[in-house]
Parts: sequence; structure tokens; C-alpha cells
Amino acid sequence: MRKAQALLPIRVSVAALVLGVLYGARWCRPDGVPSTQVDSFALSLHSLETDHARKVRILHFGDSHIASDTESSVVRSYLQSMFGDAGPGLTLPWGGPRLTSLSINYGNTYGWMRYHPSYSTPVEDTGLSLSYIEATAPHQAAWLESDGNEFRVYFLAQPDGGSAEFLLDGMLIGERKMKAAFPQVQSVEFQSVGPDTRHRFEIRTTDFGRVRILGVSVERASPGVVYSALGLVGARAEYLLKCREESFAQQIASEHPDMIILGYGTNETSGSYLDENAYDDALSMIISRLHRAAPSALIMILTPPDRSDSRPDVAQHYEQIIQQIMAVERRVAERDGAVVVDLHTAMGGAGSAERWAYSLPALARSDMTHFTNEGYNLLGRYIVGGIMKLYDAGNEAAVAYSNAPWEEKNRLGELIPTLYPVMASGATRHSSSPVSGYLQEPSVAPAQVYYYLMNDGQIVVTNDLSTIDSHHGKSISAEEASCVLRGKSAPCENSAQ
Repeated sequence: MRKAQALLPIRVSVAALVLGVLYGARWCRPDGVPSTQVDSFALSLHSLETDHARKVRILHFGDSHIASDTESSVVRSYLQSMFGDAGPGLTLPWGGPRLTSLSINYGNTYGWMRYHPSYSTPVEDTGLSLSYIEATAPHQAAWLESDGNEFRVYFLAQPDGGSAEFLLDGMLIGERKMKAAFPQVQSVEFQSVGPDTRHRFEIRTTDFGRVRILGVSVERASPGVVYSALGLVGARAEYLLKCREESFAQQIASEHPDMIILGYGTNETSGSYLDENAYDDALSMIISRLHRAAPSALIMILTPPDRSDSRPDVAQHYEQIIQQIMAVERRVAERDGAVVVDLHTAMGGAGSAERWAYSLPALARSDMTHFTNEGYNLLGRYIVGGIMKLYDAGNEAAVAYSNAPWEEKNRLGELIPTLYPVMASGATRHSSSPVSGYLQEPSVAPAQVYYYLMNDGQIVVTNDLSTIDSHHGKSISAEEASCVLRGKSAPCENSAQ
């Protein structure tokens, strides 16, 4: 049974906020054979909730929006409160700038250096976080502290490799030589005895030689969701191809993911133009690699959120490229097998980043590219909504979908009702806003939020009744809206949840 409190974060209680959009894909592998990632993922969550005997692992790749682990922590917290906390997942024990996590503390001595790909760097052996740390001198330590008692370390064995020892809460639990005739990814696993508690896991070099750590996965022994946030500041989707395919595939396969989320596109807008053919090829190659490494994993593509600028020509340039990116993402998803969650439309479409920056409270930062904690919280809820649409189709619906004729599977929207957003025209701006748009003065009292179920199945959440044509829908309560968003009829059983 679900925890009643777990549903509370998904309710929209901020004025003029909207919910995300799911787009369906044609579920067929490149070889033409129908695949079952949708029903496999839905059934895995149902199995976790009913049998309590497994783990569901999610890998979330992305750029700076994920590197801060603010947006992804919302998704992690919701899913783990619903299905059980099986750990924070894969990370890199690096205490330097531009890599953070809300669930893990990091640290390292001065001898470690962090490396990550850029646009012009060659292919090499990186971790799934698209980076790695390396030390070449003895007595250099890198550590992390987190709740969990299962630790899996990925490292690169190489011709000039050194040696390292592993400590748990200060006690030596193992060591490994990291030398090999040719570069190859290897891993070692440790498990502490006793209940899941907070531990300090440490890696310490013991001699001269290269010790390259690609990542450390932290999990609990108990069943539940493992959610790995694998963000890199400045990353583009093509950076996933910067890791040698054999190394990338081995790490993906070792993680046994049930879902893989790709959240890129913001940094692609910084260029002077987008080569749609090249972007199509790169994204298709990434998805192909993922399918080969994890055939049963469901792949979800997040469109880039809106991005804007105080200079109209720059804002228009951003929007043009974002539209190109989204067109490629939908095309690749339908052709190669993925689900697209449209964050851009969910925010309110073109210009929404500007509106978010001047809303009260501010949801986007002044650069109109990154978001405040409140904004990332909302983006995280959008993603949760997309994931829960799959789950809330129900076990019977998922099984029926699996057994349905292939022709019917082409319309994934029947399994996942599409939600379209509305950004209410009553959104407020700071009176000092330098650009034209919403000029309504902020209200002192909290705005009333209204929920409307439209005749075509859309849910509209707004604080301005003038945006709603009541002849094409009906007003419903927050509880009824929650039911509909979970795929149930309104009103539904236990609507008080």
C-alpha cells in the first residue's frame, strides 16, 4: 500500500504551476523486433511494491541541472518514499567544486585530480558520471559518507596502474592491484555486516602508479529504488560517446538499470547553430549503446527546459535551437525506442524561463538558464509525474499492454494519457522586471489554485479563472486531480491520499 504522505509532494500548490507532458514512442528495436521496456519497467515497480524482494535501479544522466542533484533528489526522494530506499546509487568520491549530492558527503586529499571530457577531447575510459579521479602517489585518500552497506567500486586497470586499499569506518576491508596489460574496467564489491547505517567508505593509494577511480555505487541491502544522479556541468548528449564503448557498456551492464534517463539539450543551445543530422546520429548511437548494454531498461528522454535571455535576439536563438532539439528527440525516440517527457512545454513553452525568473517566488535564476531550489523542485515533480504515469497504469493494464497486438502498442498514449500544461496569464513579476510581459503586481495573499478536468482529458492548474473556458471542462478538487494524474478515475478510491 502506498504511504499517504508520499502523494503530497506531487500536488500542485503554487500559483500558476503546471504538470509535465509525456510523449509516446514506437517500441521497436533497431532490428525490428518489438521490445517490452515499458511493461518491464511498470511491472518491476509493481513487483517491488507487492513482493518487496528486489531493487529497481534508475540511472539519470544530465548536465548542470543534474550535477547539483537538486532536481534529481526530488525524484529520488519521492520514489524511495513510495517504494523503499535502496540507496543513493552511483557517484564519484570527489570533494571539489561542481559535483554535489544531497545524500552523500565527499572528501579527498590533495593528490587526487578530477578529469572530464569536453567538446574536443578524445575518447577515453571515464566513469558513467562522465568523469573520473586519478592519483599517482601513495597515501592519497578519497572517501564518501552515506547510508548503505553495499559498496561497488569501478576502476581502470592499466599498464602503469598502482595499488589501493579500501577501508570501511577506518577498518581495512580489502585491497586491489590496478595493473593490467591493457586498459580495462574492473570492479570490486564490499558489504558490511549488520543493518543499513551511515558509513564512511575510503579508497587509499598504497604506492606509485595510476589509480583511476571511475565511480562508487552505494546501496542498502534492503529492497527499494536506487537512483543515481550522473550529471556533469557543461555536458552535451554527445559527451556520452566520449567514454570508450566497451568501458561504458560494461559499467551500464554492471549497474543492471531498469530505467535510464537522458537529460541534455541546454548546452547545445549555446552554439551558433545545431546540425540536426549530426545530433540525430549522436542521440541514436547513444540509445543504441544503451539498448545493447541494458536490453530491458526503459529509456526516457527529457527535453531541455526553456532557456531565455534579456536580449531578444539571443532568446529567439535559444528557442529556435530548443525546437530543433525537441524535434530530433521525438524523431529518435519514436524510431529507436524511448519515452519523451517534454519539460519545455511543461514549463509553459517559449518564454517560460523568463516568467519563472520573475515570478514570486522566483523559480529560475537571473541567467534564465538555471533554476532556484523551488524551480528544480517543480522540474523534479514533472519527472516524477512521467514515471508515475507508467506505474499507475496498474499491473493489469501493464500486462494487458504486453499481451496486446503490436499494432495497438504503437499508440503508447493509450497507456499513458497525455497531459498538456497551461502557464496562467496571471503569473506575477517583480515590479522591477526590465522586460515586457506579466506586469500584474504581486498579491499579498496566497493565490487560490483551481483544478480543471477538460473534456479532452487535460488537467489544467491555474490561479486565473479567465484562462479557463468552463464550457470545455469542469472544476475538480485537488484530490480528484491527484487521482486523474495517477491514472485513476475521478473521484477514485482513497482520494484522501
